[in-house]
Amino acid sequence: MQQNKEVISQWSESAPYWEKHRAVIREMFAPVTQALIEDAGITRRRNVLDVATGPGEPALSIADLVGPEGKVVGTDAVLEMVKAARREGRRRKLHHASFEVAFADSLPLSGQHLDAAVRRFGVMFFPSPVDCANCQ
Repeated sequence: MQQNKEVISQWSESAPYWEKHRAVIREMFAPVTQALIEDAGITRRRNVLDVATGPGEPALSIADLVGPEGKVVGTDAVLEMVKAARREGRRRKLHHASFEVAFADSLPLSGQHLDAAVRRFGVMFFPSPVDCANCQ
């Protein structure tokens, strides 16, 4: 658990950087986001989970795609990243996108229907990436 605290602290400190440079980072990783969307078969009106969303990507891009008839939930273990994602979601009026603080192995989604779940880069930071490859 100490390692988790240290990692979370480091990501908490870097959250303002990710938020400040959001547009550049979004553009830089747009091909990866597009590949996730295509591979997961995400279209309008879908309900999608984005695990380890950081400051909200690719959840916010996916929210644009699914539209207000769909729903996107982004989760991250770092409160400051979740707050940044929430701010951007409000700024862009994506009311069908929500963000929660959660670890990948304890997601707050019991009973919710999901059409797809994505993880962009976060898996490399999980304590046990292999175990989380099939997290539900």
